Amino acid sequence: MELHTLGVEGGYSQEDVINVAKAFTGWTIEQPRRDPKFFFDDRLHDHSTKTVLGHQIHAGGMKDGEEVLDILARDPHTAHHISFEIAQRFVSDDPPAALVDRMAETFLKTDGDIREVLHTMIYSPEFWSKNAYRTKIKTPFELVVSATRAVGAEVDVPFLLVQWTNRIGQPLYQCEPPTGYSNKADAWVNTGALLNRMNFSIALTTNRLRGAQVNMETLLGDRAATDPHATLDRAVQALLGGQLSQQTRETLEKQLADPQILQASLDDPIKQVNAAMIAGLVLGSPEFQRR
Repeated sequence: MELHTLGVEGGYSQEDVINVAKAFTGWTIEQPRRDPKFFFDDRLHDHSTKTVLGHQIHAGGMKDGEEVLDILARDPHTAHHISFEIAQRFVSDDPPAALVDRMAETFLKTDGDIREVLHTMIYSPEFWSKNAYRTKIKTPFELVVSATRAVGAEVDVPFLLVQWTNRIGQPLYQCEPPTGYSNKADAWVNTGALLNRMNFSIALTTNRLRGAQVNMETLLGDRAATDPHATLDRAVQALLGGQLSQQTRETLEKQLADPQILQASLDDPIKQVNAAMIAGLVLGSPEFQRR
């Protein structure tokens, strides 16, 4: 009720919680360790009349629980809570109230048709507004997957990528709270996490990540670049579609004189550009961290 239907402010009482629990008595699993299947055991069911959110329930047996599900699914609080969760996932950490209200209205009109709720969201002006564009931060899992795809890495040992996902802060299938991993940026953006994101990006592009190989010639062209600025332009085009803020570009350009990028001695007139390092910096940029 709190997490998946009505929400925290769903208007229910502790008595409602108790009666919902009574309605679901008897819902169990048959042979859970051998061949687990849902099973309703009428002997374990509480056959008394229950009151949930002002509705009296006395359908009998398994139908008590089914009636509870119908009550919760059709409650306006559920429509608003689910609409908010969807908008927070796809639009922004703090989605506009007007958008959530319209989505909730669609939810109620269509008897909870999530496809229609998504249609309302996607065709709303808020979804396409500049304020919503790239406001969502990638989770560690999304970052690892999108970076690996963006550079066209050949992955032989996926588990090593999973380890990096863990290191950045999102151990797969290990979230303890029933709410799941957060959809909000503040859960993923901190100094340690950003450093690990950058370390992963550079390890990936420079082929220091075992189990994944990146071909820089395929990614940025087969000519050995001697101009770090031109290499940066190629990386930005290849990995970000050319979309890079002026502030980020200036920050990256300051790094181009680093000895790790210009691989040559001071008296060597020809500089060999470490294109892989530049690509790693682009993957670590704020623009790539956003969906």
